[in-house]
Amino acid sequence: MKPNPTIDARAERLFLGVCMHHPTRLEDRHLSPTLFAVERAAFVALRRAHGLGSLAGDLPTATTALTGVWTAAETATSYLDSEELLVGPLKKHLTGLAHRRQAYDLATALHRVADAPTNPLDDRETLTTLGAAVADLGQNGARPYRHVDTIAPEQVFWLWRRRIPLGNLTILDGDPGLGKTALTLDLAARLSSGRPLPDDDRIASPTGVVLINAEDGLADTIRPRLDAAGADCRQIVAFDLQHLPILPRDVPLLREAIRDIAASLVVIDPIMGLIAAAFDAYRDQDVRLVLNPLTALAQETGCAILPVRHLTKSPGPKALYRGSGSIAFAAAARSLLVLGEDPDAPETHRILACPKHNLCPTPASLRFALDSSGPAFHLAFDGLSSLSADQLLAPKDLDPDADAVHDACDFLSDLLKDGPVASDHAQKLRRKADISDYAWKRAKARLHVRSVKEGFSAGWCLQLPPSTNPPGA
Repeated sequence: MKPNPTIDARAERLFLGVCMHHPTRLEDRHLSPTLFAVERAAFVALRRAHGLGSLAGDLPTATTALTGVWTAAETATSYLDSEELLVGPLKKHLTGLAHRRQAYDLATALHRVADAPTNPLDDRETLTTLGAAVADLGQNGARPYRHVDTIAPEQVFWLWRRRIPLGNLTILDGDPGLGKTALTLDLAARLSSGRPLPDDDRIASPTGVVLINAEDGLADTIRPRLDAAGADCRQIVAFDLQHLPILPRDVPLLREAIRDIAASLVVIDPIMGLIAAAFDAYRDQDVRLVLNPLTALAQETGCAILPVRHLTKSPGPKALYRGSGSIAFAAAARSLLVLGEDPDAPETHRILACPKHNLCPTPASLRFALDSSGPAFHLAFDGLSSLSADQLLAPKDLDPDADAVHDACDFLSDLLKDGPVASDHAQKLRRKADISDYAWKRAKARLHVRSVKEGFSAGWCLQLPPSTNPPGA
């Protein structure tokens, strides 16, 4: 008779033998009788005996009662010095066999139902049995929870330090036309060519990127912008507008693309245009059904997945709630990035802020300039910004100090237009002008005012940056 490929009696006995030498193994909550096809009764008896304390210090008595596994217990003795190398693979092997047995049993039951003379849809008992089999197959005989002390802490690895973690979901929010696509393509170009990311001085090797853009053409927009940003396009794959993956249905297609290019980043721009029509992007449960497979894919591949969203038209004080769709988007993401206009230079500069981060302290906001002087639109990073995400998106009529900050900017620009001014003197003048501490600090930040020393023994002075021109110049 041909042996059953889903049963390995020797492996079962070897595993039980190790458990007999180390009964604490039987306390593993993930061990189930379904793992054993031949020695199921022996496993149940061993676990019961251990629960009663019969195995503790009384191995001969236990082996007398379980003679069927005694040989395996003796065999396992030679492995005890490297027990971890033995138990892990054995457990994985038995789990796989158990899963195959369950699949085989389910397929057999389905085959019998299909051959039944009556309509199987009328047989409620059979359908109930098959449903239970499917549920059990999904659980694979294991409990859906774990003791926390058995979970090893994992180190966080970063694609972009403190902003985009690997193996996780990060969401980028921003109004249309502000440069979200330019930002994602700049990241793709840097990653593909191995160049460092802004505010991240780590040296990295070139890596793959998957681009899914539902709004821009590959030939007239994506490729020219990548070239302008210095990308190595051999490291990048992109879906054309006629063959965009639909979520969550086409997650396997994303997995294939990630593996094909060894990608470390997947950009989905915008995610709202790629969600299947059957899912409501404003309903929490539907959003989680879309994002959970993406999160699982990120964890499986170690890739960072970056969905892009537009902001809602309704203004509000909290950047966390400004992204379109359900709040479940922001809840599922480990990091949330927001792109907005620089209030000091709304025509030419943008600021990237982080309103939410679960894995590290909130990083500083970044400032960059939009450059359209070349053949394609691209960006150039221009240091840090003191603006938070909430300040970036807060409408002016919700900021009670907006006018005060504006007046302070005018005062400070006029004060420093002819050169540096002593800090003490500037403080006296601003108090005389009744400018608050908050407005003064905000004005200094907006104008990028620097504190410098005129000489070794001189005091501190305030001055505008060299690139700043006085009003009317």
